[in-house]
Formats: sequence, C-alpha cells, structure tokens
Amino acid sequence: MTSPRERLLQSARDVVATDGLEGLTLRAIARHAGVSHGAPLRHFPSLAALLAALAAEGFARLIATIDDTLAAADTAAAALGTTVTARQRVAVAGRAYVYVALSDPGVYAVMFRQERIDVTWPDYQQHGFAAFQQLVDLVAAAQEEGWRPDDTATDLAGVVWANVHGLADLALHGSLAATVGPDAAARLPSLSTTLALGLDEPVDHLIDLDSRSSRPSSPVPPSPPAPSSPVPSSSPAPPPSVPPSPVPPSSPSPTRS
Repeated sequence: MTSPRERLLQSARDVVATDGLEGLTLRAIARHAGVSHGAPLRHFPSLAALLAALAAEGFARLIATIDDTLAAADTAAAALGTTVTARQRVAVAGRAYVYVALSDPGVYAVMFRQERIDVTWPDYQQHGFAAFQQLVDLVAAAQEEGWRPDDTATDLAGVVWANVHGLADLALHGSLAATVGPDAAARLPSLSTTLALGLDEPVDHLIDLDSRSSRPSSPVPPSPPAPSSPVPSSSPAPPPSVPPSPVPPSSPSPTRS
C-alpha cells in the first residue's frame, strides 16, 4: 500500500510533468493527491522540503540508471569478446545522464533548482553527493588507465558533468532541435562524449537505453523528518552534487501554498 508520503511525492511528479515548475505548489500537489490543502505539511515541513525529497529521488534514480547501463554495457562487450575501458565507462555514464534528463524532465528540473528546494534536507545531501561521487570514481578509474592523470578527478568530473548537463538542457529547451536538427537530441550525446573523452569511436554498440527505465523499482527510503529550522552543526554535511548557481535569483522565491 502506498504511504501518504509516497503518494504526495508521486503527485508532485505528476504535477511537475504536466504543469512545470511554475505549477508546482502545495495546493496543486494536495489537489492532485486528493487530500486537504494542509495535508502535505503533516509529512513535510515546507514545499521546499517536499521538493528536496523529490530531487533526492531523482538523484537516486540517476545513480541506479547509470549503474544499470554500465552493467548492460559490460554484458554487451563480453558478448563481443571484449571489455569496456574506463574511459568508455565514463562515456556510457554520460549517455545515461542525458537519457534520464530527457525521459523525466520535470523531476530533472527540480533536481537543479536550489532556490526552490531545502538544500539541508538529509536525503538531498546524501543522494546528491553520491551522484557526483559516482562520476568522480568513474573519472578516477579512467585516470588510472592514463587519461589526463595530472588533472584532479573532481575537476575532470565537473567538466564531463557540465558537458552532458548542457547538452541535456539545450535539448529540453528545444534549442538543439531548432538549430542542429530535429534528431539532434538522439545524435549529439554520442558525439559529445566521444569528443570530450578523446575516444576513437562512440560507445553506441554497448548501449540500449531505449529498453531501459530511468525509474527504480522502489522509492528512496525516507530519512527522519528534518527540522523546520536548520540546526548548526560543528561538522557540516557533505555538499550536494549540484553547486549553487553562479547567478543567484534576483529575489528569493517565496514558498507558495
């Protein structure tokens, strides 16, 4: 049986998928879930906390999809009598990242809008940090094979992330289709990762993302409820994978009810 918490998160997914971020309010989420307007606040201290929990599920989904896609690539390579190199694994992860963004654009948008979410929410920090660390580990393995060993793994991961994230954003906003062609979102991720990683050929033969789902079979287990007011700690939690936007919003976004 679906818990009230998961029911609210599913409603948030549905609302952002149909109405976008602008329509994502507590009233809209409650109305879609068929509960009273005040019901969400019995499970989340604020709209920002609810959206942070939704973003955390998005990061968990991203991690799971990349892991599954890498495992499938290993299987495909074995069937061809070869293995996936560490650099190819980074490329496969990049392709999976773009796939998650394009297959679930609503949640993807929430994940990277820090002005809309409670960045102190424990699940958000945990899964956001883990998502970036997953990429750092893949990059570090590529460095051990000789790829740009003099650069830091964190810097290289940041560049790879910016590459695929920018591609996904341009595709979602229609810019690629308008300038490069209607099938750009299908063609360019392969070229992008091949160029960024200096590969001799794409990794398309190792990937079958069309047959995969970007959603895990089970939701993220909830952390204990976060306090409505952050409590200072002498040992700060690890940062989420998404750094603050270099251009802050002109004014704080009010929490709408």
